[in-house]
Amino acid sequence: MAVLTISRDIGSGGLELARRTAELTNYRIADKTVIEHIMREYGFVNFDKSYESSGSFFSAEEELTERTLSFLDQVLRAIAKTDNCIIVGRGGFAPLTGFTDAIHVRVTAPFSVRVDRVMRENDISNRFDAEQLVNRKDKARRGFLARYYGMRWEDSSPFDLVVDADTFGIEAIAQLLADTVTRLQKKKPNPPSVRDIVVDPILYEVAQKKLAETFETEKDL
Repeated sequence: MAVLTISRDIGSGGLELARRTAELTNYRIADKTVIEHIMREYGFVNFDKSYESSGSFFSAEEELTERTLSFLDQVLRAIAKTDNCIIVGRGGFAPLTGFTDAIHVRVTAPFSVRVDRVMRENDISNRFDAEQLVNRKDKARRGFLARYYGMRWEDSSPFDLVVDADTFGIEAIAQLLADTVTRLQKKKPNPPSVRDIVVDPILYEVAQKKLAETFETEKDL
């Protein structure tokens, strides 16, 4: 068994990659919607506000951000402990660094390709507006990692694979990840393993329930 985390530049196709890899591996996906649902059900202050305001110097927002993001770490670890899942975004690789059965992937693409995808997916007709959106999201992600984890978004060292989805294609990357997962499933993981993560049992139960619900919903689509 293994856990995948996929970090992606906006418009790079990272979510599409996660979905295709999930199809090939029979894995469950924990994306923004699933993660936020778990946080709300267990007890949550608005994460999106905290995420977007990362880098702010206002003390009240700083306190909210630190408290919320500390809780996010707990949720991400609870999700990882359920195993057989793909965590998309939300800095999922950071709290799971060092686990031998967690594979961390970063997906990127040329800026122009990312802007094109953002225009299509968000029905944006003005290219300048799409470029501004991409730049704003990039800035938020850089601020999030730098402030909370002390990491640079451009640093590739935390990742097992950094790949340009435009060059290699979603299908080829998904097949590579599926093959890697299959190979890991045949091996007994060396410690530390995600299965050994200690989390609150109620939080773990909430994570299991939501991931199972999402998996069944995706199968019915």
